[in-house]
Amino acid sequence: MSRGAGAVLEDSVAEEAVLWMVRLQSGEVASAERHAFEVWLATDPRHAAAFSRIQKGLGAAQSSPWRGRSSAPILQAINAPSGRRTFLRNALAFGGLALSISVLGRTAGVSWPSVGELETGTAERRTWQLADGSHVQLNARSRVATAFVDNQRRLQLYQGELVLDVAKDSRTPFTLRTAQGVISSTGGRLMVRQNADATCLSTLEGSLRLTPGKGPSITIEPQRSVLFNDRVVVEQQAMRKGETAWLSGWLEARNQPLGEVVDTLRTYRRGIVRLDNSLASLSVSGLYPLDNSDQTLEMLEQQLPIRVNRFGPYWISIERA
Repeated sequence: MSRGAGAVLEDSVAEEAVLWMVRLQSGEVASAERHAFEVWLATDPRHAAAFSRIQKGLGAAQSSPWRGRSSAPILQAINAPSGRRTFLRNALAFGGLALSISVLGRTAGVSWPSVGELETGTAERRTWQLADGSHVQLNARSRVATAFVDNQRRLQLYQGELVLDVAKDSRTPFTLRTAQGVISSTGGRLMVRQNADATCLSTLEGSLRLTPGKGPSITIEPQRSVLFNDRVVVEQQAMRKGETAWLSGWLEARNQPLGEVVDTLRTYRRGIVRLDNSLASLSVSGLYPLDNSDQTLEMLEQQLPIRVNRFGPYWISIERA
């Protein structure tokens, strides 16, 4: 079946294509950066297809909102809280296109209203006190919705990562929902990260109940790390030291795949960081500053057989040395 101009674009590919379009139309691109764009275009047929569809959409509109405009303020706005998904949604709508659900920060199956939303931008961590006295701290590029209605305490994690300190209340469990299931606690401390197709849960203090979307409820004891999808618990183990290091602005890696490390860095760096897929499984160990991604990249370059290429201020390409 043919996919028309209104078809859904893959999240990461659409984001990269739009950011390249903004950069190219600004007129600020040097020859090295243009070469990087050509390499990006040639490395994956999805790149060329996404960029072509955006070009066609802008052509049909007979004008572009980015032509001749400096890319710096645009990219700065993208990385502000809510700016990324808002910009991408509007940019692709302008071209008659649509992003898939996760880029817009929506999650299917939410049966309760969003009374309030909390979110962080690129390289931002922030803590809030909730209506019941609980506290939530969001990692960079994270978003939640809160609902304290009808004597219920509810939180929805749309994207990113959080630490939740649940105020004790044995009569009213605190419910935290992700795309894969529901977590219930009457008091304690937990950390949750929303991945693309699974949720990572760590019980820092106290036990809790976990109910995968299509599976039975189970009890998770303190100091456990759990990976679950919408059916089952995929993996459960003792918490690793350093899992909460981001609360203090650090990334503590212990034999962690480079792909996961780079995924974390992306939320702390403006623009695009591309990684050669063949390098994703390289093992990384060390303590790295989240708030200084340039230093972290330099440290990784010294430790691993990689080369970090910089094309302009908003494009990093990590390749084999």
